[in-house]
Amino acid sequence: MTRKREKTTIIFVNKNQSSSKPIQVPSGLIMHWKKYIGGLLLSFVFLIGIIFYLTYSRASAELSKEQLAKELQQHKKESASLDTSALKKYYQSIDKKLLTINKYLKARGIRQIIPNIGGEQNTDILSAQEAGEFYDTHLDKMIDYVAFTPMGYPHLGVITSGYGHRENPFTGENVETHKGLDIRGRYGEVVKSTASGRVVMAGRRGGYGNCVVINHGNGFETYYGHLSRILIKVGQQVKAGDKIGKIGSTGRSTGPHLHYEVHRYGKIINPRSFLTLE
Repeated sequence: MTRKREKTTIIFVNKNQSSSKPIQVPSGLIMHWKKYIGGLLLSFVFLIGIIFYLTYSRASAELSKEQLAKELQQHKKESASLDTSALKKYYQSIDKKLLTINKYLKARGIRQIIPNIGGEQNTDILSAQEAGEFYDTHLDKMIDYVAFTPMGYPHLGVITSGYGHRENPFTGENVETHKGLDIRGRYGEVVKSTASGRVVMAGRRGGYGNCVVINHGNGFETYYGHLSRILIKVGQQVKAGDKIGKIGSTGRSTGPHLHYEVHRYGKIINPRSFLTLE
């Protein structure tokens, strides 16, 4: 059965003692009016709190935007006041070093890598991004040229016979032309490539004995003769410093050593100028 809710009748009386239409309300509302009033007050306080919180959050956000704008403006001012003369001096120092490397490479038949370095000639300093892109591009080219240009010793040892004319090492008579450098070494010691490139010959080659020939591009080829053992194959790509063979005395040789040659566009040139950068 449905329980009837108790109701209380409220009659409002005006000053003339005449009654108006009575109003019926649940009795529980009359009995617990304090609780309802308290709930309404709490709801009101909660609503006021939300309004204050939203107002404060908005104010904080506006303040953060203003602070960020000020910091960005300050950063722009600091960037604008950058000492461009000091930056230009720094880039000029880099230019001089690059020009020095260019000079060394040019002496070995390599064309100039950076034809128009900015440095002292330019009056306007590049932006940091422009300067970075400029040097990054040309340094990549320089790394490529250096990697594929024969440099250094294929084996660290004493040079026992130089490039050019010499006496016949077998008879001690007559004069013959020596096409490369003879570098002393112990039998079985490692021989390394002096530049990156592709192996175009790896095997027996007349007076060279066991020989390796590497094409480095830019017209360069290097020869490594009298090897006791060959460690690479024809067609293989090698990098500067890779092990390609071992010291021996094969072919026309009087004892364990390495015969090393540098060719440029088919012409034999003195390898001694390629042993150091200078």
